[in-house]
Amino acid sequence: MVDSIGKRIAFLRQKHGWTQQSLADRLAMSRVAISHIEMDLTIPSERSITLMAGVFKFSPIDLVEGTTYPKAKAERLPEVTTTITELELYLALLRNDLEWLECLEDHNTKSVHSQAVLNRWSSRLENWCIRIHDDHEAKILQEMRQMIAQVKQRLNHPAG
Repeated sequence: MVDSIGKRIAFLRQKHGWTQQSLADRLAMSRVAISHIEMDLTIPSERSITLMAGVFKFSPIDLVEGTTYPKAKAERLPEVTTTITELELYLALLRNDLEWLECLEDHNTKSVHSQAVLNRWSSRLENWCIRIHDDHEAKILQEMRQMIAQVKQRLNHPAG
């Protein structure tokens, strides 16, 4: 049985635990537009499908495959799209910074650079706390806070 594109999007949105409004916010669309897509009152544009694919971590083609999405529109979809959020990218960058700190052997150099990393990342984390309203990103933010707390602890209580 072929799914409608609206039903697939509604299923994926619900699977992620998102409201129509939270999906709309991620896509810079209105909640009404999401509702109309999910009820199959409108067919999403190629741009919207590409953005939705990224949010749901699919390729645009995989998102529409096996649905009622028009073949002519599907043929114009890009093969890939961005599937990582800004916060996921920054988590990877923080991990990279912390791995780099671990490679430093000189205690004084490590201490100076650790403080610089703490200053830079602490202010970023505070700014994100204001903007994050999503469970997935809240978990990422919590992980980042724990990583920063470990660096602070090592700075305040250096080993032997």
